[in-house]
Amino acid sequence: MTLPATSSTANAAAEGKDVAWIAYILHAVGYFSALMWPALVGLIVNYVKRGTARGGFVDSHHEWLIRTFWFGLLWYLLSLGTMLWGAWPVVQSVLRAASAQDTYVIGWDAIFAVIGAATLGGIGFVATWLWLLYRVIRGMINLANSKPVP
Repeated sequence: MTLPATSSTANAAAEGKDVAWIAYILHAVGYFSALMWPALVGLIVNYVKRGTARGGFVDSHHEWLIRTFWFGLLWYLLSLGTMLWGAWPVVQSVLRAASAQDTYVIGWDAIFAVIGAATLGGIGFVATWLWLLYRVIRGMINLANSKPVP
């Protein structure tokens, strides 16, 4: 009979689906709250469980979440670096003024540089957050439909 073979094949392919759901929930809570530790716990779960579902569609979800975490972290750090790089002219002006006199004079060029870099860094933060939102939702939809993610 093909029914038991199909049933066992489906069970083997779906093995670890509950763990993948837990990892998705941890990543979602970590990305959409101010706390990042749930996403780190989800990353550890992904690293531990990705080898147990080899050949099944669930393994692609663990790889998907691992890539999502590391690329999201990379883009967050680049956005933060942009903001800090733009803030350097103001910091430099304040330090220079503090060592020369008691008043703090910040030039307009420094203010505009900070506003530009802060805007660019803020756009980077929002774009990264939207990308993380997309990846988690797309992965959850594919997991609910028992499909692999690319």
